[in-house]
Amino acid sequence: MTSNEKSTDFLYGLNEWEIVEKSFRPDKNDHHETVFAIGNGFIGMRGSYEEGLDKRGYKGFEGTFLNGIYENGVIRYGEIGYGYPERSQTMINVANSKSIKLFLDGETFDMLSGELLEYRRTLNMKEGFLRRNVIWRSPKGKEIKLEIERIACFSRKSIAAIRYCLIPLNFEGKVKLISELDGNVGNSASENDPRVGSGLENDVLETVITAAEEEFSALVQVTKRSRLAVACLSKEQEEEGYCPQIVRGTGNSHVETVYDFVAEKGKPFSLIKYIAYHAGCFPQETALGEAAEQLENAERAGYAVLKEENRLFLEAFWQKADIEINGDLPLQQAVRFNLFHLLQSVGRDGKTNICAKGLTGEGYEGHYFWDTEMYVVPAFLYSCPDISRKLLEYRYHTLDKARERARQMAHSKGALFPWRTIDGEECSGYYPASTAQYHINADITYAIKNYVEATNDLGFLKAYGAEIVFETARLWRDLGFFSEEKDGQFCIHCVTGPDEYTAIINNNCYTNLMARENLRYAWETAQWLEREENRCYGELKARLGLEAGEITEWKEAADRMYIPYSQKHGIHPQDDCFLEKKVWDFEATPPEHYPLLLHYHPLVIYRHQVCKQADVVLALFVLGHLFDKETKKRNFDYYEKVTTHDSSLSACIFSIVANDIGYCDKAYDYFIKTARMDLEDYHGNTNHGIHTANMAGSWMCIVNGFAGMRALNGKLSFAPSLPKAWEKLSFKLSYRGCRVKVAISRRNAVYELLEGECMTLLHRGEEIQLSKDQPVTVEW
Repeated sequence: MTSNEKSTDFLYGLNEWEIVEKSFRPDKNDHHETVFAIGNGFIGMRGSYEEGLDKRGYKGFEGTFLNGIYENGVIRYGEIGYGYPERSQTMINVANSKSIKLFLDGETFDMLSGELLEYRRTLNMKEGFLRRNVIWRSPKGKEIKLEIERIACFSRKSIAAIRYCLIPLNFEGKVKLISELDGNVGNSASENDPRVGSGLENDVLETVITAAEEEFSALVQVTKRSRLAVACLSKEQEEEGYCPQIVRGTGNSHVETVYDFVAEKGKPFSLIKYIAYHAGCFPQETALGEAAEQLENAERAGYAVLKEENRLFLEAFWQKADIEINGDLPLQQAVRFNLFHLLQSVGRDGKTNICAKGLTGEGYEGHYFWDTEMYVVPAFLYSCPDISRKLLEYRYHTLDKARERARQMAHSKGALFPWRTIDGEECSGYYPASTAQYHINADITYAIKNYVEATNDLGFLKAYGAEIVFETARLWRDLGFFSEEKDGQFCIHCVTGPDEYTAIINNNCYTNLMARENLRYAWETAQWLEREENRCYGELKARLGLEAGEITEWKEAADRMYIPYSQKHGIHPQDDCFLEKKVWDFEATPPEHYPLLLHYHPLVIYRHQVCKQADVVLALFVLGHLFDKETKKRNFDYYEKVTTHDSSLSACIFSIVANDIGYCDKAYDYFIKTARMDLEDYHGNTNHGIHTANMAGSWMCIVNGFAGMRALNGKLSFAPSLPKAWEKLSFKLSYRGCRVKVAISRRNAVYELLEGECMTLLHRGEEIQLSKDQPVTVEW
């Protein structure tokens, strides 16, 4: 069954470069606010309307977020234990700069009143703008045409802009526009869902500066606990030939500029609103000054230049990162939507990362997770490796806090990275599904290893990567032990694997496999540094107090790592006791009781065989070279039956492994659930933000799944399996200074070297030698 057959009523029509809303749907508004969000990796603006929200008929909430800008809260426990995190961190909703209110002879423009004669909203992913086109008839019969565009500037971190154009169609009369900066904002309250809401009080920002000057409007606020300064500035510029009366004013955390003029029938009036945000841990005057400078530069450039800069930035991005699917328009649209939102959400400065819900909503409080290393880094690594590097640099900049956390957890050496964080501190209060997920250490090292192998960026390894790799290896050696009960094998107890429906167990298979990779890579890195970069190695050893005996122990622990295996079932148990548990009664579980975590106490879930997401199956993908095809099949068949996919991180992994073992129809079905998850709101919570890991997973489904790409031993290999509905699939990959184009059809695969002099790759195990501009075709 194709994606076209699965749904004939797509919410946003079908256009490969645009998401289009053709009718105003207040009942879907909170979902649409996420879908039509814009951002640039620092600024994120939900797709709420400039005129604001009238709670009579709207679902949704205003939201503007800045990556890395958060407020601390107090985590309240009924019974607190040693080492429990005491402070939460929540990405805050900052001043709303989108607000522009319109009045026609005293009538308020409101799409819930009067009559909408035309409505169309478009997210253009090729050029990077959000546009709304409206023809509205007021209750008294005045008709006006509006075209409103919004951009967040990829090339100017601090800048966003709005172009607001109106044309009176059947009247002449008084028109008033009020452009606002509104600092009376807050975050959503906590809900009975651990994935959404926060424990913050609404009043977390203290206003310290308001200004309404001809030069600019300004609102500077400071978070009360984290003491981060947030400056929001704007400057309006009229485009057309009116001479409006302009009045500026300030109020309670509020700044406004009022434009009054007499409109002429058929004569347009356009207003450009330039917006600047600057925020961080520095004096409020610094925030104001930096934002003012960026605002002045943006105004001097002009809206047309800003928009063209976005187009050029995206042209370069799509040239490297685009995936073309012929024959399946719904999935073509979805994949581009996912890549576009990833780009809008990802921090590119080395000091910020990517939130689980991007910069589109408050889900998971704006926290960074392991999603980054295991999903997002791979999605950028082979197209925009500089972004992957910056994400890994963020981990280096939080390494000291990871060391502090390790000491809190009684580890005398090494570093323990947080499960949920913004600034590097652990801020999850539920340790069974957070701190216990030690595998995040190995996930980070896995991403570092893959980055270095794909880019040959040895400078990164020397400056940043090696230190992380060594400190995580130290942690594993301290955490595990050589068990007499397991014939001297190295065991790791009391951890939680990727599957959060199974917690605090011994020898999680995924964790042990990944820890082994971490330890081995640390040993290999030490050997390479000693041999090739001895001075650097000596300095790093001295700084860390690293002894030669430790490095030997890393290799010994890796070589003797215990990996659970059941001879009876011919599979790898998820942990030591997983197969001893009763299988969850799926037939007796009503559909409305999913996700299980919202309807059953954790202990009820923990005592059953039931998986929230891929765990052993994830290992079958990321360490696939360790398993033969039959082993993969037996494990996939077993775990598929007990996995609910309540996590958005799951379906994509099952799709990839299904492709790997020849379950092509299943692979395609899982991919549909992955690719259009947010567009169709399959999990019912896109209103709280996109699912960034799942979006990255859609890239993995295509490149690692349908194209069968793996990177191993310095070469790329491919094992294509094109879905029946597709006519052709093509994409480009960068690897070790080369760029190759891969085009897969029903009859052949074509490999073309676009950059670099020569390259060796594998097609179904057979070596292919590529030379620049000399495509090689493999028929079947």
